[in-house]
Amino acid sequence: MKTERTSKKKHEISASNLIRHELIGLRAKVVNSLNDIFIGISGTIIDESRNMFKIKCEDNVIKMVPKEACIFEFELPNGDKVRADGRMLNGRSEERIKMKRRKIVWPLTVEKQFKKAKFRPVVCEVLPLDP
Repeated sequence: MKTERTSKKKHEISASNLIRHELIGLRAKVVNSLNDIFIGISGTIIDESRNMFKIKCEDNVIKMVPKEACIFEFELPNGDKVRADGRMLNGRSEERIKMKRRKIVWPLTVEKQFKKAKFRPVVCEVLPLDP
């Protein structure tokens, strides 16, 4: 009896094994993104490719959302909500199960600030060229 309980818990989706689990069928919401167009998209994940999620929204529209540019909030079957950086989910689901943890150097919010900062070179002085 005891082994049956532990084996069921082992295969249930939770916050600790979300990255290594199948995500199709979960409810997802984009809570942050490098591109503001994707923020707020929510619905059920119906398909997953290496770099994209296909999300079916409440109005039966299917939207393609890139994994690498977004932070997702997933609603687990037990009602818990878990946030995950899309860069941790990047890759095919069958490959994600095999791989070890990924290391992310920059948080997505920092990258968003870098992208918004506009670096424009300022010409202080024009020097004449001597032939």
